[in-house]
Amino acid sequence: MTFDCGVSTEIGEDPVEVLRYMAARKRINHVHYRNCIVEVPSTKYLETFPDNGQVNMYEVMKELFKHQYRFGIFAEHPRVLDYDKTHPNAAEYAGYLYNMAYARAMFQAVIYNGY
Repeated sequence: MTFDCGVSTEIGEDPVEVLRYMAARKRINHVHYRNCIVEVPSTKYLETFPDNGQVNMYEVMKELFKHQYRFGIFAEHPRVLDYDKTHPNAAEYAGYLYNMAYARAMFQAVIYNGY
């Protein structure tokens, strides 16, 4: 399955618990690493920058390491940055770069903190 920490939160679940359950059963083949703010589960939510939502992205990354996850992590659904607005043919390049840099920072933080 694809594990999406944003979707888990959007439907009212704890993304770390969902990840723990799926990873313990070796059922994750792909991770969507994104964040959101939920007002009403499954109904009213806002996708955000990875460092600006309700999902504890560091805890998600720690759990991935704990289960020795070895497949793809896609920092999807980028927010549009000023560069993206002024360069419409760049396919949200700056937003994707921001999301990937954040995911990489969480990866390094987990490694440097002993996981």
